Amino acid sequence: LAPAPLAAPAPALKPAVVCNSSDLGSPERPAAFGPFADDLPTTTEGSEASPEEKSMASEPLLNVPSTVSVANGGEMQRLASLSAFDQLIDDVDQMADLRAQMEEEAAKLEDRPVRYGARHLSTPIVIVASEMHPWSKTGGLAMIAGSYGYEFALRGHRTMAIAPMYDDYANCTWAGSKAIEIAGGWHEVNYFLHRKVYGHGKVCDYVFVNHPCFRRSEGIYGPPGAEYGDNLFRFALFSLAAAEAPLVLEIDGSTYGQDVLFIANDWQTGILPVYLLYKYKLHNTYLNARSMMVIHNIGYQGKYSKEHFPVDSYLGLPMRFAAEDLQGEDMHLGPDCINLLAGGIRTADRVLTVSPNYANEIQSPEGANGLHDILRQRGGELRLAGILNGISDEWSPVTDPKIPRNYRLHDFEEGKRICKAALQKELGLDQDPEACLVGFCGRLCFQKGLTLILETIEWLMHGQPNRCQLILMGKGEEKLAAQVANAEGCYRGRICGYVGFDPCVERRMMAGCDLLLMPSQYEPCGLPQMYAQVYGTLPVVHETGGLKDSVRGLWDDTHMDVATGFLFSGFNEGTMKHTLYKALETFHHRKPVFRKMQTNAMKSNFYWPTAMDEYEKHVDYTLEGWPYKKPESWWNNHH
Repeated sequence: LAPAPLAAPAPALKPAVVCNSSDLGSPERPAAFGPFADDLPTTTEGSEASPEEKSMASEPLLNVPSTVSVANGGEMQRLASLSAFDQLIDDVDQMADLRAQMEEEAAKLEDRPVRYGARHLSTPIVIVASEMHPWSKTGGLAMIAGSYGYEFALRGHRTMAIAPMYDDYANCTWAGSKAIEIAGGWHEVNYFLHRKVYGHGKVCDYVFVNHPCFRRSEGIYGPPGAEYGDNLFRFALFSLAAAEAPLVLEIDGSTYGQDVLFIANDWQTGILPVYLLYKYKLHNTYLNARSMMVIHNIGYQGKYSKEHFPVDSYLGLPMRFAAEDLQGEDMHLGPDCINLLAGGIRTADRVLTVSPNYANEIQSPEGANGLHDILRQRGGELRLAGILNGISDEWSPVTDPKIPRNYRLHDFEEGKRICKAALQKELGLDQDPEACLVGFCGRLCFQKGLTLILETIEWLMHGQPNRCQLILMGKGEEKLAAQVANAEGCYRGRICGYVGFDPCVERRMMAGCDLLLMPSQYEPCGLPQMYAQVYGTLPVVHETGGLKDSVRGLWDDTHMDVATGFLFSGFNEGTMKHTLYKALETFHHRKPVFRKMQTNAMKSNFYWPTAMDEYEKHVDYTLEGWPYKKPESWWNNHH
């Protein structure tokens, strides 16, 4: 069920903390505080699997995540959400105020970058995603898609963001309907519109596609541990409806028209560029339109049986053109496989992913889940790139209302001292200002590196000379959750094992901790390491994916002027211990170096305006270049 790892297989899990304690967990804190698991599966190839996991692994590959979390009272439930992406602010006026404050703070920096002058702001942007915050969310995709809508609108594009309508949404008005031909029949979809006005003429039109197939009670993609049998129908129908929306919906007096740029996201909309090419451009529609395919997690690709879902009679695409582009392979299906994400990669005018280093990793056999050849081809054609995701404006120690004391660069030491003391008190830790407070906030699973952390606990508490405390917050695998709770019971006052999730506590951890541990086995982008840096908390991370892009390591003293954290290469206990010891030693015995690294980190600019400069560059490259693939009708009209 899982994406291929980017590192060595997991060792067999061994007990990390052993003690006889009947008092596991704090009675003042609930065992769980809201759902927390992200959009990556709990079992990775090569790991020690439980009998249940082995049974699941024998099933056909799913296209949706299947994660197991511990609920209140110990009951098992499957979740698919990433609470680390939670926004606490959705009010338009508050968002505008935060952006103004953020820009004001950035203006004070001497090295503030000049904003990129986009050349195609008059081109409408159409964002298409299976989830859209705040209306629907199972993971980070919803947050990023919602940010696209906001940010492209602020830049000045006429912006439409399209998602399925999974429920009745407030403040939406009927905008039109369209009959869509698919699966051998006609199906009517209705469009509902929610207009968000961000001021100064900046608007995003959020469009929701309504059809009975989207109204399911067991989840967006399927019941626990499975996917709906008609998901190909659902998301092919959605992609076709999204393609029709700019043509048929009259919004504010006009349609968006044909000269637009589509941004498709992940496998659910991978077939959109295929439809644009072989259903529309082939028949002289959308001839000047372009498309970009954004890969958020290559572990899920949308694989279906070609025999059961023929390309021509079911999907409505010409076999002689589209079959090759949609061709995939799978260990269960063999060559009888449609791969939606592969189709998007092969036909989109440009392919983007969520960090530059992840763009490199997915061109390798270890990191691409079988798609490395076509991604290498796109990279060789200079039509593949990675852009580090941005963080929302509310993640700032200057304005965050959830931390005990706000602070800026000039008074961060006092601000963090107060936040640290309050966090220690809140979570039942000893009031020790000289202890290095180390935090982890993430899903409790092998992929997030929790097994490495658990294996180092005794060393942290007894085996090295530097005083430290540890906060472990998250939900996930039952076995690991029990070990987290056990660690707190063994080292009360020094370890907080918070089996659950509270987004407000996460913010206070960013402000109060000295170090943040993110030893992920692989991480397409990652956001907590960016949050931590702007709050002056130094990340200790495995050198992979977006972690490598966003953290500048203290390899030696020559890097002191730029270093913002500590990186280790090699996903194993020994390399993590070595780097963690260096971080603790720097905190305790090289205070000036640690403070300099904190100031470097707080000057980092991970906010969306910086990321949007890169997106606008690729919008320009895409619109000014030749279409990647051209149907016969395109040649007839351009020669």
